[in-house]
Amino acid sequence: MPSINWFSPNEMLTYNCLFNFVVGDRGGGKSFGTLEFVINRFIKTGEQFIYLRRWEKEIDESIPTLFDYLKKEGKFKDNELKSSKKGLYCDGKQMGFSVALSTSLKKKSVAYPNVKWIIFEEFMLNNVGHNRYISPGEGEVTIFENFYETVDRLRDETRVIFIGNAFSTVNIYFTRFNIRLTPPYKRYNKRKNIMVCLWQDESYREAKRQTAFYDIVKGGEYAQHAYENKFYLDTTDFIKKKARNSEFSFALTYLNKQYGVWVDWDNGKYYVNKQVGTVPARKNVSLTLDDNKPNNVNIRRVKSMPFMSMFRRAVDENNVYYDKLETYSMLKEAVFLLKTTS
Repeated sequence: MPSINWFSPNEMLTYNCLFNFVVGDRGGGKSFGTLEFVINRFIKTGEQFIYLRRWEKEIDESIPTLFDYLKKEGKFKDNELKSSKKGLYCDGKQMGFSVALSTSLKKKSVAYPNVKWIIFEEFMLNNVGHNRYISPGEGEVTIFENFYETVDRLRDETRVIFIGNAFSTVNIYFTRFNIRLTPPYKRYNKRKNIMVCLWQDESYREAKRQTAFYDIVKGGEYAQHAYENKFYLDTTDFIKKKARNSEFSFALTYLNKQYGVWVDWDNGKYYVNKQVGTVPARKNVSLTLDDNKPNNVNIRRVKSMPFMSMFRRAVDENNVYYDKLETYSMLKEAVFLLKTTS
């Protein structure tokens, strides 16, 4: 097997950003290299770290074997590394903590004065099976921001390394922090105090191409995101600007954001964007209970009205388009549930 250039966060961190996102080929050493880095920091400086996952179950599954690959590769031969839910230890000293984001709000009174690093493993989801963010919309990001403030407490020195695979350039964290990536992609993308590293290395890809497993999955969806760093969820099938002769039909409010729904009567296509025309309350439709306001009406009241019935038929026929990936990502599931068929 050829020599592989595994991921290391060292070069990325020279940009001195507070939030550092690492998105790249699956198995390219993102977690391995990041754990090696923070352990070395503890040994040299005493800086502690937090290993953050989304759910308690993920903590339960990952913590017992967290350092196994490091040990297998001969790292830290002269040190004793131990991991349990009680803490992460090096030579009997606590160097880290494991935390589930879903229960982090219960830890507001917990102090982490020596924590300088947070590793957020698998910050981005592909929404396959039971993989879901903690709350709808960007609610999970608010939970993370609260947890970050609990840890940092105005020290302004706790740096976060977010680790994820290449599922989509549109996710709740990128949307919240106004991160927009456009091809051709660069390895390092800095925006103020945020860095996005798109990690890919040809030596790793070449090594994967020589495996029997790659021979089986090559060309498929899995290989595209796992080994080719392609954002396979970023489909453009339903991304289209509204036709020039489109007419404003009604407004949708979902998770406190308002969208305009336009219709091109000539071809029966609907277009959803952030452009909202003049709208009476009866055509300002809220999709959730939390979106109800005095100047709108809940979807249950208008579901059978002619304007909504026509839109729902368009949903059935896949004739609803969105102006950009952010809009599509936010609304696609909610709109799909408006279909007339079960």
